[in-house]
Amino acid sequence: MKKIYSLLLASALVFTSCSDFLDTKPQGKLTQDIFFGEEEGALMGINAIYSQMKSWDLIGFSWFGIMEVPSDNSDTGSSPADGSYARVNSLNDFTYDVYTSELNGWWTGNYKGIGFCNVALDNLDVLKDEQLKIRSIAQARFFRGFFYFNLVRTYGGVPLVTKVQNPDEYDQPCASEEAIYQQIIDDLSYAAMNLPTRDEWGIAERGRVTKGTAEGLLAKVYLFRQDYASVKQYAGQVISRGEYNLHHNYRDLFSPDSYYSDEVMLADQYLWGSDKTRDKASEYVKWQGVRGFKGWGFCSPSESLDKAYESGDPRREATIIYDGENMEGVGVINFKDEPGVQPRANKKTMWPTTYWNANNFAKQNCHLYFLRYADVLLMYAEACNELANGESDPLVDDALAKLELVRDRARKSGDDPTVLPKITERNKAKLREIIWNERRIELAMEGHRFFDLIRYKRADRFEKQLHGLFIYRLDDNGVRRDLPWRGNDEGKMAYPTHFEYEKFELNNPTRYWWTNGFDPKWYLSPFPSTEVNKGYGLVQNPGW
Repeated sequence: MKKIYSLLLASALVFTSCSDFLDTKPQGKLTQDIFFGEEEGALMGINAIYSQMKSWDLIGFSWFGIMEVPSDNSDTGSSPADGSYARVNSLNDFTYDVYTSELNGWWTGNYKGIGFCNVALDNLDVLKDEQLKIRSIAQARFFRGFFYFNLVRTYGGVPLVTKVQNPDEYDQPCASEEAIYQQIIDDLSYAAMNLPTRDEWGIAERGRVTKGTAEGLLAKVYLFRQDYASVKQYAGQVISRGEYNLHHNYRDLFSPDSYYSDEVMLADQYLWGSDKTRDKASEYVKWQGVRGFKGWGFCSPSESLDKAYESGDPRREATIIYDGENMEGVGVINFKDEPGVQPRANKKTMWPTTYWNANNFAKQNCHLYFLRYADVLLMYAEACNELANGESDPLVDDALAKLELVRDRARKSGDDPTVLPKITERNKAKLREIIWNERRIELAMEGHRFFDLIRYKRADRFEKQLHGLFIYRLDDNGVRRDLPWRGNDEGKMAYPTHFEYEKFELNNPTRYWWTNGFDPKWYLSPFPSTEVNKGYGLVQNPGW
């Protein structure tokens, strides 16, 4: 008999005395056939998987320590006085090692999720309702693909476990990276074929993964495989079905009220229903925030990200809150003046006090989005550009059209309709850089940038000393002017035609690899030492 674990079954026992209870013979035994054979048990098994999506190891330190902090978008942002600073900062400056706990947590959190999936998949065949059975299997296979995608991007080839293991099966050698990706594709393909759409799920099941979610994640998997034809296919299916759409306003997209937005395809929590409060602090929220105000500030937007936005881009204001800025419903925010604390914080996790349950900053009902529709549009644009055969290819037009949808939403999120001009570049190499930068700012602080740099194999991006650019408007006499330029309104400077540019180094903070170089071993993280030391054949990744 297979072992079923990690599921908590609540039962009520009514008895008049201890002796009565002890003298009563067992009336039956709850087996997996009984438990999973009925709708209630099957749903409990599936919902256990969803519950893992809000675990500490997936949306706390491990998430931003692995997904964000190592990139050029983020800094540790906290203070050396905090006991966790040195450990998290080691991921920021690439001095981490096999003992770093975030790597252990990421491994544990994702394999725990895989375990929940395998428990369900090993037992759902007994479910009597055929439609519910297929939907349940599709959800479990989707998440198994999701968890393995997290692992393979981080570590490369890992142990491939697709069923509940007996004690004598625990020692699993590493499968190849190719085998892991094939399992991911198989699982997600099944999910894409068998999951309902958002409309088919209905309002009562909002938050569950859908056909579009599976297709969107498949597109991302193929993006990492550089199979651009498949990226275009699956992202195109999401787009053509019309199951998802861009939210009307970029800042509002991250509001607690927008969890069920048409743009959100996969988020960190499952179903809060009509209740907008939460009784438990969000690990995603509380470890960010503003050092010295609310939260811990462990994932701060970098100076490099700050300078990556085009002038007037509303997404900068929606993503970064600055020291001394007035936050809606709160007032002026003052950051702690101490070493390590950066003058910027992730604004996507910061909302007025009306959204704080029990006046607790960490109990905001806002969410980490793993996949949203803008990402799908940008993946499609990238694929079209890579597949295009010359600048006159209609695929370039398709790429530019999808890119414009993302930029237009950003443009309309602000007060100035003249910002973010349409992109007309058709050269493949130049358009590639434009699309990559658009991904950087559109998806900023959402856990995409580091692995984008990894899949690009952009060691040069890590090693290059980054610079900002001051742009000065000049009058007709070549003199720098600071007056606002809004046409020929009285007292304001006319639209300028001459500019001066001044380059400056970004050095707050300096990056380890700017002076020490980028080591190729960082393309893969080390396996946790605790796993290697178990002696079941796990060989440490090269260089570690």
